[in-house]
Amino acid sequence: MFGIRSLFAAVAPVFLVSTAAMAQTSHYHVVKTIEIGAARADYIIIDPVGRRLYGLGDKVIDVDNDSIVGTVEGGGGGYAIDHEDNRGLVRNGTLFDLKTLAVTGHLDIKGDGSRYDPVTHRAFVWEGKDGWVVDMRNGTLVSKTMIGDGLESAAADGHGKLYAAIEEKGGLEQFDTRTLKIEKTWDVSGCGRAQGLTMDTKTRRIFMACDTDVVVLNADNGSVVSRVRVPSRADMNCFDPTTKLVFNPNRADSTLSVIHEDSPSKFTVVEKVPEGGAARTCAVDEKTHKVYVFYYQGNPRQGGKLLASVLAP
Repeated sequence: MFGIRSLFAAVAPVFLVSTAAMAQTSHYHVVKTIEIGAARADYIIIDPVGRRLYGLGDKVIDVDNDSIVGTVEGGGGGYAIDHEDNRGLVRNGTLFDLKTLAVTGHLDIKGDGSRYDPVTHRAFVWEGKDGWVVDMRNGTLVSKTMIGDGLESAAADGHGKLYAAIEEKGGLEQFDTRTLKIEKTWDVSGCGRAQGLTMDTKTRRIFMACDTDVVVLNADNGSVVSRVRVPSRADMNCFDPTTKLVFNPNRADSTLSVIHEDSPSKFTVVEKVPEGGAARTCAVDEKTHKVYVFYYQGNPRQGGKLLASVLAP
């Protein structure tokens, strides 16, 4: 007789496969467009505790209702956020209070990329061969030192290491946030220009945006684990650790590539969806799983408008 136990044994594998497939089918789509106005943006970042998005000019977005809630005077693309010490740093040296958005000071900094390291409570800002290290606990400049040469995006691993994309060389750098020393660099064959970089800190996998691929790297030895073909290189990509999804904005065709980390050695493109415009940078909210991108309507140097798209599953 075909009993309940036998029926479950037959159905369970199918159910598990279906569940896995559903987890990989995100169906992202634009749910809202936020008009910022005549402004410039570069990198964007979400404070998951304060529930705010920074980097769209000087505007600050509440990510729970996707509306503008204030401004950081003198703010622009590129922020380091330290919610434990209630302090933010703009890449131009502006320090501000995360709760009130009031400017609290200014440091002699003018960089491009930026990243906060929670282990040392330090913010790192870089431009070319110039680098600045800021103690976010008291808002002081610790050191002006070379963090790297020609770095773009970077990610902190939560263990005192900073990984950064070396743009022109198409390589990867490992930097120690305690000793302030470059520990290792790796060439990534066939990358072209390296820009966007995000990381799964649990599996130690780095996702680097190269010319026509998202190259997956092992953070411990710099080896290439996989290459995922995408339409174009992202200036900054992003990763959701809960859903295990990597997002790569493709400016070439105004789409967002959504890649699932099936395992530390297997990665699958689950969809490619319209972004609303030619975006090249993204940020993901780990609570709601919404993805934010920005683009311009018209030439930004001639008064074109800055717009942000909110994509949700």
